[in-house]
Amino acid sequence: MSYTPDLLIDGYISQSFSPNSAEDYLHHLLKTDQSGLNQSCQTLLKPDGSGVLFVVRSIPENFSPTPFAQDRDGRPLWLLDYSIVRMGTVIPQARWSPDNVADHRNHVAEAILQMPIFFMQKNGILGLSLDDAINGRCQTLRDARVQAQLGGKTTTHIRIAWPGYNEFKRQVQIRDETPAKNPITIGKFAHHVGRSIEAFLRNLTPNQTQRAEFDHWTIGQGGINPIDIRIIGIIHVSAGSWMPILQLCDVWIL
Repeated sequence: MSYTPDLLIDGYISQSFSPNSAEDYLHHLLKTDQSGLNQSCQTLLKPDGSGVLFVVRSIPENFSPTPFAQDRDGRPLWLLDYSIVRMGTVIPQARWSPDNVADHRNHVAEAILQMPIFFMQKNGILGLSLDDAINGRCQTLRDARVQAQLGGKTTTHIRIAWPGYNEFKRQVQIRDETPAKNPITIGKFAHHVGRSIEAFLRNLTPNQTQRAEFDHWTIGQGGINPIDIRIIGIIHVSAGSWMPILQLCDVWIL
């Protein structure tokens, strides 16, 4: 009997932010409950047979992202997640959310969150090396020149919650310098993500209360190095914040 991948077990979002947090995030993203998510979500086999894509058939009415594909009846499907490619360990992070109840309601629960963005290469390989992202070598991305759907704001925050270190955030421009102030492209956004991770790595501040528990996630000599990091995608965790999905290039012994 073949195994059917599960969104809340095998998907990158659940692997990054925990199944419970991923479920909560998806409910806020799609403005639905677990029953609605189960009814709307389906899997598509990746062309190379290496895993599946998780897609949904319905999204909030006031939400208009570009469909990823169509089903056999011509109805639109939107990309939600990929099953993990087992090339290396996914970095676990605590999903950021406003602490204040009113802020959470305004910026998460009742906000229009954008669909996850995954950095897929033209050759079908998922993810972008940190070095390529930092240096703006993003032209190999499948949608590098497509405008990123980032929520219509002028700026946003990219947040990183690497285990064992204090939370980091960096504000970035998400509209270009043209008179029309168009949304930046997927390639430009990937560059911003890379530069934000670079800034985090240059300004590491260990969280002393977590240090012993997460010692195996230490960055630097004898630990994880920038060359080990791959950017898989990024999710919109609140109206003004995004968090990257990060994976190591090899399996990390925990």
